[in-house]
Amino acid sequence: MKYLPLLIVFYSCLLHSQKGIVYYGQITSPGMKSPAGPDLNSFLVFDKKESYYVTAKDSLEKSVANQKAIYTGSNDQQVAYNGDKTFRYGKQVYYDRKKDSMWWSQRFRGNIYVSEKRPTIKWKLEKETKKIGNFKTYKAVGEFRGRTYTAWYILEVPLPYGPWKLQGLPGLILEAYDEKKEMYLYFKSLEYPTENKAIISKVQREKGDPEGWKSIQDFEDMLRNSIKRAYNRMVLRAEKKNKEKPNKPIFNEIYIESF
Repeated sequence: MKYLPLLIVFYSCLLHSQKGIVYYGQITSPGMKSPAGPDLNSFLVFDKKESYYVTAKDSLEKSVANQKAIYTGSNDQQVAYNGDKTFRYGKQVYYDRKKDSMWWSQRFRGNIYVSEKRPTIKWKLEKETKKIGNFKTYKAVGEFRGRTYTAWYILEVPLPYGPWKLQGLPGLILEAYDEKKEMYLYFKSLEYPTENKAIISKVQREKGDPEGWKSIQDFEDMLRNSIKRAYNRMVLRAEKKNKEKPNKPIFNEIYIESF
């Protein structure tokens, strides 16, 4: 019996050194007031020290990469996608627990690469549970950059990871969404431990992309300046045609990360 505590410690260390992979679907549809955008495959590969999430990647979406589609939200707004839903390396998020930092890529007039300290999400743990797949999941609600997210996590994998940039809970997040489900991340399957050869990668770059990293403030400024320029062009076109001045766009209805 004296060896039992040592065995418990051994198996606990073994568990946390193992690699896992969870597969999700991701629907991103800002301003649509519902999950009304392209339904893309994604996955999160992780171990005790780090994680890597990727979506909108060419190799994950060969059947839909070049399809044209029109999506209609609950407010009857329509958005057309003309075959540019994916690209070579996709949208990536790499998280290093020891450095407590994230590095990620986003598509914005080319590829943008951002480095930041891990955003702290103040989750409120709820009593409510529900079954997702074969797992009993627990509810948490937290604020992240201007939106309120609901997340469902499991205790079988006691690591603070989740899809996209959502993290910081007592266990792995299987499902998450904001109030309108304009960011909707849902569970498909989990392998833990796994023998899958997917690597926990640092953010990969397209050939010819600039080196270095933008700050999160740089990224926000780029988004806001882009909206401002687009609005000014709309105003000029309206003036030339003697039409009514358009309403100013609302930032958080255009970009999921509304800061």
